[in-house]
Amino acid sequence: MSNSKTSEWMNGVLALLAAFVLISGSTLAQSGISSVNGTVVDAQGQVVAGATVKLTSTGQGTTRTTTTDGSGAYTFSAVTPGGYSLEVEASGFKRSIVRDVQALVDKSTSIPISLEVGAVTANVEVSAGGIENIVNTQDASLGNNFVSRQISQLPLEGRNVVGLLSLQPGVTPEGAVSGGRQDQSNITLDGVDVNDQQTGLNIDQDAAFSAVLRVTPDSIEEFRVTTLNPDATKGRSAGAQVSLITKSGSNEFRGNLFEYHRNTLTSANDWFNNAAGIERPKLIRNLFGGSLGGPIVKDRIFFFYNYEGMREAKDAGVTQVVPLPSLGQGIVKFFDSSDALRSLDIN
Repeated sequence: MSNSKTSEWMNGVLALLAAFVLISGSTLAQSGISSVNGTVVDAQGQVVAGATVKLTSTGQGTTRTTTTDGSGAYTFSAVTPGGYSLEVEASGFKRSIVRDVQALVDKSTSIPISLEVGAVTANVEVSAGGIENIVNTQDASLGNNFVSRQISQLPLEGRNVVGLLSLQPGVTPEGAVSGGRQDQSNITLDGVDVNDQQTGLNIDQDAAFSAVLRVTPDSIEEFRVTTLNPDATKGRSAGAQVSLITKSGSNEFRGNLFEYHRNTLTSANDWFNNAAGIERPKLIRNLFGGSLGGPIVKDRIFFFYNYEGMREAKDAGVTQVVPLPSLGQGIVKFFDSSDALRSLDIN
């Protein structure tokens, strides 16, 4: 390879790396992440400075470590939403392990930890899987988080997650949020803007919350709809701030397969069709797909794949104005200005 071609190749690689860094930086600056914080104290309520706090991902095994400051406080910022455990060690105290810590998207999770006096080789385990992980006590924003279990269990027409976004106070069926217009919602997927600037301006529920990328129950791990008082990290718009998070692989292989079939026999006929003696139109729909996630390199690299397809065959009724049989005989019937029926023989 010549020097000029080598130089061009190196420049291309550097440009690609620079673009990747810029994109990564802009993604982290937007919504779609979480944080975990709290204060470490002893049995008398006195703060414990210099304690080692380790945050471990339940599914992926990744860890982050920090120490408490002079006020006994610790903070993990830019945390990927998901399940975690906290492990706290300090000289003269038993090791404290807090399990079932849920880092929710666009919401700070506060876990206060109390240490017991004793040898560090002894463990004290507690669970944080209570309501304190759901209620927002960190800022003034209002909204609800929907986790994977809720998304999979709540009924959805057509398996479209958009149908769940209005299930909270302050949201109308048309998509208006706390007085904000239907076209003022801001939607992000993993922190990236996915607003639909075309159909999203239509005045109906699905369009008001629609993204340019279709989201399915099997691909979404969690979402949050902030209805009031979003902070500066949420970006633009005066309406709802919708943050969607996709699933990722873990150290265990997990997946699913599904197929939903709908046919004409299980569909009701239109009232007007019944009145006119017309058979119900054909409707055959098959919605199928699956997902698979797991490790590529344990505790380091993971994959997740999701596919959904739909095949549909249906008939649609058409209403048209057609002439009466008398027209074939040369007789034209019409209503005059007094709504009286008149006949005109054009033969």
